[in-house]
Amino acid sequence: MEKYYRIITYGCQMNVHESEKIAGILHARGYTECEKNEDADIIVFNTCCIRENAENHAYGNIGALKKLKRSKPSLLVAVGGCMTQQHGAAEKLKEKFPFVDIVFGTHNLGRLGELIDRRLKGKKVAEIWEDGRADEEETQAFRTSYPNAWVNIMYGCNNFCTYCIVPYVRGRERSRRFDDVVAEARQLVEAGYKDITLLGQNVNSYGKDLDEGRDFADLIRAINDIPGDFLIRFMTSHPRDATEKLFRTMAECEKCARHIHLPVQSGSDRVLREMNRHY
Repeated sequence: MEKYYRIITYGCQMNVHESEKIAGILHARGYTECEKNEDADIIVFNTCCIRENAENHAYGNIGALKKLKRSKPSLLVAVGGCMTQQHGAAEKLKEKFPFVDIVFGTHNLGRLGELIDRRLKGKKVAEIWEDGRADEEETQAFRTSYPNAWVNIMYGCNNFCTYCIVPYVRGRERSRRFDDVVAEARQLVEAGYKDITLLGQNVNSYGKDLDEGRDFADLIRAINDIPGDFLIRFMTSHPRDATEKLFRTMAECEKCARHIHLPVQSGSDRVLREMNRHY
């Protein structure tokens, strides 16, 4: 019998791409995407907690499945993403929505297939990894945005801005190997993708943890050298790590989009200090 899935995504472009990875895991297990909750054999919520509204929206939509789950006990409901990575969130979910079958976090997204297998064999599963271990490299995305493609270049953030929860739910910065990112971009260009967006919580600090002597500007230049007709974009940037070298690279690389989202936040040094922005 055919099995069907539905993924409900909240938040940023990083979450959109991670939902493509979730789709890849489900396709590898024989699931096909559907548009209605009623047709699904598994529904996965990929949540966000950066804004309270997104979190409340997720809770509301999870709660709305109670009736469907009662009429269709075989339906699997899984909740992951930034919201679940918060301290105590998994326990809150289990208490508030006892019909949820699987709870996972941002660091073990790649293990979702194993969690599904465990649930099908027995009890409900809640597994949150507290540190920055990640297995993203093992997960093949099922891309849904052709001719646009998302490419993770790093995960996490070290900045700890006063108002921001990202370092707590995404962990410390972890850059992917330079050659692996370039190889993925090359494969996408060869497959016909025209718009390559490099993703990270702070792409400008790429490479600082690798000791390879190459930074984000070097990565843009290397991808720019790939033969083909395509455009390079990136997000998200932090002014603290935006360098003269980066701007010169953008100007000199003809495939790099003439656009940068650089949230300066405030023109007041005092406010920036209180925000812990370091520029």
